[in-house]
Amino acid sequence: MIYGDLIQLARRHSAIGEESDQDRLRQIELRAAIRCAYYALFHMLSQQCADLFAGQDPDNRSTRAWVQAYRGLQHGTVRNRCANNQYIVEFPLGIMHFAEKFVQMQSRRHLADYDPQVKFDSLSVTAAVEEVAVVIAAYEAISEKHRRAFAVYVTSPLHR
Repeated sequence: MIYGDLIQLARRHSAIGEESDQDRLRQIELRAAIRCAYYALFHMLSQQCADLFAGQDPDNRSTRAWVQAYRGLQHGTVRNRCANNQYIVEFPLGIMHFAEKFVQMQSRRHLADYDPQVKFDSLSVTAAVEEVAVVIAAYEAISEKHRRAFAVYVTSPLHR
């Protein structure tokens, strides 16, 4: 699971960010932690979509279809769908929390990547990383029916 590895890497970066004496290096580590935490959310959802659409069992699925489903997720589309409260409120609480955290972490990742003036503090970054881990665990505990509905929601055009 790439997203589990990304959570571990985010934890390492945030810990190094706490320990560094040089503010410049601390900020680099904290920015990396934010990035890893966001990408853990994104890769978890990518894997969920691929598993739900193409199948979990590598021996009983098309590898090409699985990779296409995994790679088919679009950052902007997912963010827009997650921010659309009109539809998100129809999902279970765990998915609503995932959607909220996804929007929040994508915004923080954009700050980390594109705003050289922003300063991160290790306490809030460490808390954000742990919140992402909790949100992922809660999402994975949701029934397949609801996870599948959310996968369709974030990958297909809306029609109502």
